[in-house]
Amino acid sequence: MRKRLLVFLFALVAITGLILGPSATATTEGASAGTAIIVHDQEPGILNPFLSEGNGYTNALAMNPILAYGSIYDANVKLRPYLLASNPKLLAEEPLRATATYKPSARWSDGRQITGADFVATWRTIMNPNWDIVSREGWQDIARVQAKGKSFTVTFKPKRSYAAWESLLAVSPLPAHKVAGQDFNKLWADSIDISSGPFKFQSWQKGTQLTIVKNPAFRAGTPAKLDRIVFRYIAGPSQYQALKSGEGDVIDAVSPQVQIVDFYKDRKFKVEGGAGYQWEHLDFQQGAKAHPALKKKYVRQAIIQGINRAQIREVLYVKTGLLSSTRQMPVLQSHIFKPFEKEYVPAYARWKFSQRNVIALLKKNGCTGGPDSPASNNSRIFSCPGVGRLSFEFTTTSGNPLRALTFEIIQKQLKSVGVELTARFISPAVLFGGGTLTNGDWQMVMFTFIGSPTSSAAFFSTGGCGGGQNYGAACNRKSSVLLEKAQFVPDAKKRADLLHRAEKIMAEDVFSIPLFARPTFLLNNKRIKGPVRNPTQQGSVWNVENWSSAA
Repeated sequence: MRKRLLVFLFALVAITGLILGPSATATTEGASAGTAIIVHDQEPGILNPFLSEGNGYTNALAMNPILAYGSIYDANVKLRPYLLASNPKLLAEEPLRATATYKPSARWSDGRQITGADFVATWRTIMNPNWDIVSREGWQDIARVQAKGKSFTVTFKPKRSYAAWESLLAVSPLPAHKVAGQDFNKLWADSIDISSGPFKFQSWQKGTQLTIVKNPAFRAGTPAKLDRIVFRYIAGPSQYQALKSGEGDVIDAVSPQVQIVDFYKDRKFKVEGGAGYQWEHLDFQQGAKAHPALKKKYVRQAIIQGINRAQIREVLYVKTGLLSSTRQMPVLQSHIFKPFEKEYVPAYARWKFSQRNVIALLKKNGCTGGPDSPASNNSRIFSCPGVGRLSFEFTTTSGNPLRALTFEIIQKQLKSVGVELTARFISPAVLFGGGTLTNGDWQMVMFTFIGSPTSSAAFFSTGGCGGGQNYGAACNRKSSVLLEKAQFVPDAKKRADLLHRAEKIMAEDVFSIPLFARPTFLLNNKRIKGPVRNPTQQGSVWNVENWSSAA
């Protein structure tokens, strides 16, 4: 519930490096009665989840049990207190004032109490312009924070009553005594010596695994039943082989692969699947490094009409057996809301797949050199006035077969109408951790955001002019004003109306194409009791203190 969206890092290539931590070992740990092994196809770049480089789902899996939230979303998407004694309470509406209190039992692993001063330190750290914070939306609208003992009260600026205030106050607090005087951009890059959750960091053998162990000082909730959790990093579909062979116990498959089908009828494993607050999308760079053709609205409109998204969904998810029907995962027609949310309006449904419309639109705008009609064997590529040849570099992450297949399908569909794509498959370590995404060093990029029920209220960060996670530098002033205003409208219906008006404009601009709100899957060997799929960015570790091992 940090006011940010998690970039999902697909299939991270193993990183070589030094073994870190007091108990590091050159060999991987096997399963024991007190151990659960979570197999993942990606590895964090750093551990600090507040920094841009640490803004990944893989980071959240490892760090959420260490830097615990004030409140969390459970598997039923209900906000419930965790470190806090109760969910934050509203004191006044204008200017908005709210308060919260940490549990008397909430303390840091070094014995210090978690207090309101820690929340004050969190706010000040996030607002420090020297630090590479993921997003400051909401935080920058706070006028003051007052702390007294375990409690803190947040007062927002007049007319800046942040709609997602409750989850903002429920953030993972930072330890004031650890961040004081530190270079936050370098803090917790490779290890972390403090914990507020049921587990604490032990070691990180880069390229292989990261280990967290039970935090004996945790008293804010149920003590962990497991002695340790090992995050074992295995790239691509090989992670499923590891689960079958007993090298791992759990897979949090936010990026599902066809191998999941093999587990449906295997009685040794439990498989959970369902809709989640994540969406995959294709963005067009509009910043300094943009291809000039992609700054033309008609080119972007041509591209969305040239991609048969329904066909991609059918090939990737239905024909593979991951889903039994297309009704389980409709083509996504909104960036702001998911199909299962009542506010969902299919704003992008106006763009029907039509290869003939693509050719007609490009010719209408003076483009030449392309085909007169769509053809699967076409080799003629359009060039357009003032922007040149419609040949673009398509960036996405390596090591993921379904994503590679998505590119191949889109490449063939667009080439048949005279638009050329060349593949740029790079590791998530480079795309995300290396700053390629955040620096705008791409023309077209396909990746996934993971959010929560409050993601719509905070969508300005993603789609507004200058938004903290608007990596494509897309900007329409009219829609941006609406998105910004929506952040400060507490009434859900009125806020949704503003967001719908904004997205209607965004759908006309087509700075980004929504592809799928894909289902998420959680697989676990039945010897591990307790894992329950969570559809939000809280992840499968939301109740990890309740996991136990039968071995």
